[in-house]
Amino acid sequence: MIPLRDQELLRQRFQAELVDQVRIDFFTQKDLPIYLPGKEPCRYCRPTQEMLQELAGLSDLISLRIHVFEDEPEAVRAFGIERVPAIVLRGRDGPQLKFYGLPSGHEFPEFVETIVHLSRREVPLPEAVARKAKRLQERVTVQVFVTPTCPYCPQMVRAAYALAMANPKAVAAEAIEVSEFPDLARRYNIRAVPYTIINDRVAIPGAVPPEALLEQLAKATGTALVETAPAGETTPAELPSGDEPPPERRSSGGLIIP
Repeated sequence: MIPLRDQELLRQRFQAELVDQVRIDFFTQKDLPIYLPGKEPCRYCRPTQEMLQELAGLSDLISLRIHVFEDEPEAVRAFGIERVPAIVLRGRDGPQLKFYGLPSGHEFPEFVETIVHLSRREVPLPEAVARKAKRLQERVTVQVFVTPTCPYCPQMVRAAYALAMANPKAVAAEAIEVSEFPDLARRYNIRAVPYTIINDRVAIPGAVPPEALLEQLAKATGTALVETAPAGETTPAELPSGDEPPPERRSSGGLIIP
């Protein structure tokens, strides 16, 4: 999955930069010997597992544990896993960052960066933004829908993950490779990415800076921040099919758009 030349570069980087253990929990589907009506095979489970095994083999500070979704209901409940393939990244202390799907294309470098940040216990945010993020108290879930070909998506994933790193007790962050889960694209009427949903209620089309995302999290939880974050500009990338949703206060899926 990972070219040998890239593996060597990653091995060297991990040796130089990783400090603490990073745990990867991967949830996959049991292989079916025959086709069962109504039971769709997981097309991306095997390549995702192969990629993670190669990645974990590049450093002793990266551990990988594989879970079969149907056989481990306790682990599924403990991590809050809803679909496969699912990846949970954990440092020694801090957040559980989720990625649903195969982190490929533009998402792979950001996936690697997240591993490095977790290992070094670094929060990739300006100090002032990290301080304000710690004021959030009510639990909030941020879902960032992405595709491998979107150049703006990693920016939004990093912002969501970083806010979860700054305040893991309040912020849960997950990235979802939307082309692998067309049912979610239909449910939320997603026609362009990145597309971010907060608490299954507020939608943010396009990429915004972490300050703007934090402002929307504060509004969703009723938290008062000392300073007002800049609104920023959205820069959505079109999905292979369909157009961007029209600018409006409420999407056809019922989500409120700031």
